[in-house]
Amino acid sequence: MMLVRSAVLAMIFSTSALAQAQPGFSQLTACRVDTERVLLNAFFDGGACQAVEPVDIGERAGTTLAVAIPTSSTAEVCTMQIVPVETMQVLEVPRAVTSLDVSALDPHGNQIAHGITEVDEAGPACMATKG
Repeated sequence: MMLVRSAVLAMIFSTSALAQAQPGFSQLTACRVDTERVLLNAFFDGGACQAVEPVDIGERAGTTLAVAIPTSSTAEVCTMQIVPVETMQVLEVPRAVTSLDVSALDPHGNQIAHGITEVDEAGPACMATKG
């Protein structure tokens, strides 16, 4: 009886741990375009009828800035197909910020991906966005 009870408790705790696991981004990068702007490039799994909205800049904690990538629904009825969603946006980010804490949100405001990325110095990918 004690073995069965232990197995049930183990199953409950492992299930709750799995439910709390948050999917990450398949790609998440940030690089400095100039002293006040950063190019954010992110790929995450979303719905086939999701469109990315402009990024919301959140609170700054030390050298880390919170940003949210909201999405909206492009149709009232949509398939449940999961597709890669990409966004590439230039953000106003002070020079003192060295990392971004990024969350992608579904159309209802629920977090669907989360990750933290360092802000790299300007490189070829960033130079292409200047203009």
